Amino acid sequence: MTLTTDELCFVEKYKHITLNDEYLKLKSVPRHGSTNTFDHSVRVAIMASSLSRYMHIDPECAARVGLLHDFCLVDYHKDDKEVHNGRWYCFYHPEDAVINSENEGFYLSDIEKKAIWSHMFPLSTCIPTSRLGYLLTFCDKVVATQESFANIPEGFCRLIPVVNKMRLQAINAITRKN
Repeated sequence: MTLTTDELCFVEKYKHITLNDEYLKLKSVPRHGSTNTFDHSVRVAIMASSLSRYMHIDPECAARVGLLHDFCLVDYHKDDKEVHNGRWYCFYHPEDAVINSENEGFYLSDIEKKAIWSHMFPLSTCIPTSRLGYLLTFCDKVVATQESFANIPEGFCRLIPVVNKMRLQAINAITRKN
């Protein structure tokens, strides 16, 4: 999944974050099979920002936590066992996101930090404590689900040769018996 024109305009609006050298590294960190962490975060930020007005939340604040919620440069497909003493990604990456954000000079209020820390609820033990936290958690789950379902056609395409090979093996086994 690549970013649409509207999503690229959003990226431009928040270029103080999206053009940061460390943040740009998220483009090389896979997320949900069909995308990368940079694009995933942009989608979450756009959804959170657009829904924020219905929950009386500052849209800039919602966009900021959406962009920064997964600011963790670990590819959990490969490196999960070697970092954080074997802790699972869902438990440590929100902490890393806050640390990385602060290290790059992105100011986060306490409410924004807590929203990021809790966005993996219910997989993590940190529970959202604000409307912003619930909004970020909701938007992350919706976007992650959408991105994961985008993998289904690709998965079927990879499955077809395997099924065909199994069918040929079965046919060969039957014809040898006869």
